[in-house]
Amino acid sequence: MSKHSVTLTHRRQRSVLTDMLPFEVPPTFTNRGFFAFLRDHHIDIESDRLRWKEGGPGLDRTIRLLFDVRESAILATNTTSEWGATVKRRSIPMQACRMDTMPFNFRVAHKLEGRILSVVHPRNQVCVADFYARHSATIIYYTSLSAFSIRHPVSVSRFAFFKDKLHDQKLETVPTGVEEEDREYEQIGSFFVYRKYRNIHRFFESYKYHRCEKKYNAMVQIDVSKCFDSIYTHSLPWAVIGKSQTKFNLENSKATFGGRFDSLMQKLNQNETNGIVIGPEFSRIFAEIILQSVDVELECAMTKRAKLKHKVDYEIFRYVDDYFVFYNEQSTELRVIEELQEILKTKKLTINPAKVKSYPKPIITEITIAKERISALMNSQVDPSLEESMAAESGAAVTKRFKCDLNSNRLIVRYKMIIKESKVEYGDLLNYTFAIVENKIDLVIKAYLSSDAGDGDRRRMVNAVMALLEFAFFAYSASPKVNHTIRMSRMVATSVDFVTAQAFSHELKHLLFKFVHDNIVEMLDKNKMSTYREVESLYLLIVLSRIGKEYWLPEETIANHFLIILDKESDQYVRSEFLNHFSITVLLSYMKKKVRYDKLRAFIESQALAKLEFVKAHCPNDAEALMLFLDLIVCPYLDHDTKVAAGAIFGLDAAGLAEVQGVNDHWFTAWGDKFNLAKELDAKRSRDVY
Repeated sequence: MSKHSVTLTHRRQRSVLTDMLPFEVPPTFTNRGFFAFLRDHHIDIESDRLRWKEGGPGLDRTIRLLFDVRESAILATNTTSEWGATVKRRSIPMQACRMDTMPFNFRVAHKLEGRILSVVHPRNQVCVADFYARHSATIIYYTSLSAFSIRHPVSVSRFAFFKDKLHDQKLETVPTGVEEEDREYEQIGSFFVYRKYRNIHRFFESYKYHRCEKKYNAMVQIDVSKCFDSIYTHSLPWAVIGKSQTKFNLENSKATFGGRFDSLMQKLNQNETNGIVIGPEFSRIFAEIILQSVDVELECAMTKRAKLKHKVDYEIFRYVDDYFVFYNEQSTELRVIEELQEILKTKKLTINPAKVKSYPKPIITEITIAKERISALMNSQVDPSLEESMAAESGAAVTKRFKCDLNSNRLIVRYKMIIKESKVEYGDLLNYTFAIVENKIDLVIKAYLSSDAGDGDRRRMVNAVMALLEFAFFAYSASPKVNHTIRMSRMVATSVDFVTAQAFSHELKHLLFKFVHDNIVEMLDKNKMSTYREVESLYLLIVLSRIGKEYWLPEETIANHFLIILDKESDQYVRSEFLNHFSITVLLSYMKKKVRYDKLRAFIESQALAKLEFVKAHCPNDAEALMLFLDLIVCPYLDHDTKVAAGAIFGLDAAGLAEVQGVNDHWFTAWGDKFNLAKELDAKRSRDVY
């Protein structure tokens, strides 16, 4: 399938689409509506003033709400010429906006304790976008100083490249040379172009890695312990202009690139200096600048103090916060670790001793061994093909029969053997395994489409897809993390959408849909809602909604999974803790206005209002509260009274609420026909976790 590209525009706001949200957010939650709002109203920051195109009192009121503008602040109006047109601009000094905010934090499964990821406040996202636009060249400079880093920005993205079925299907209807606006902004991977390795496993398979294996006798892998949680924000200006210089001239240093980045990261995280938010790409850039300075110091220390030369006595590669050190002498390994530990301490970071792993020749990790065996297994067991036959009658056409003999039980047993014998964990291999399974499903579909597509071909195709999904569900059950759930969802959605689009018989569709339903329900039953299992459940629920009303979950099943209990005395639903934004909006999206869910929907509405009321004192500055409010007031499934009550919590009367509602009909949650699961899951391909 060929690649296609479009030129990217709207540079000032574009990073709102690419670098602000964690990869793991539910597919219903995106910045697409917020980005459109910023783009359409020309909202940006210029000379420390927030500016927007004049759009009436409703837009002004919305800006005041979004940026918590002081009531006494006067909005200025001036006329400017932009691109040959006369434009009326409204503006306000940034000092009139409150920029220290609370991010929306949510947990996902990660090792034993889970991991906290963050969605930063929309107003801070505008500030980050402005910082990117003003300092992109400086960011590229300070992330290009290290000789060790193998994942860092090298330029600003000028094009978006597409390689997907949806684009190909639309080619015949899109005139050549016409910019596809919705495509431009939906699947951009990142604001910056990165080199050299998008995924660490690409490095393990690279020429550079194999060259080092030939040149050196051993490798040691070193991990920076809880890097993002431990970063001290002031260490960035230290890294850029020096610690002593920063402290000696503190006030002036605040106006520098490093000081501004430091201040920005504090404000979007409740003025915290210890630790940075995890999930957004801009946090990785912040960490990269600090770790680049560590790299430079380490190379200098190894040359001057240890008298060892890089690429002669040793070679180091760093991928985000993981170091890979190749060396010949054991003393070199010890010296690198010693020097690195000392330098990290000056940045308030440390090495994780439990993750220091040494590999003598042959330098190959257990994961690499397992991957090779899995690839061989999948290629030998999954080989869709066409079997040609000719009827006995003379001159009869050749019949192309789809064939794919696949035994899921045999596949599962052999996969388990690889895991056991390689001494790795399921979670280490699932991304790789699922990438292969996704590819095999595509090959099955391609082979079927090349067949005569008779009744037998359709049945064999469904059986092959179900066997692959059976294997995938088995592997997924061992490590149901968000990134694995996303891939699992994509495989299910691809299969379901294909048999639907191809108008398979009701019997065959039911066979696949019932299989999907039973497996997802089994996963939901096994992994009850918990602090670490919320987002994963939401993906599965969204996928389940794809297969039709025959497979809707009973209200009681949904309530039980989300720990919503029916009180026998009052006959009302109760829950010990508030549901978060994701659960509230996904549940509303799933239930819509279906009568069978009236009672549960009423409870979810009351939960949402209670949650907003609980944080009323600071709700405009609470990222989760503000985003939930904006999503609820445009939700097509809520009663008008609920929306009015939500507006009152934010200090809006009925008229003020109507003005805000009229400004934008899509903020962060894609409601109704604005949501396309297949497109959202496909968009995740360009942003797979690093």
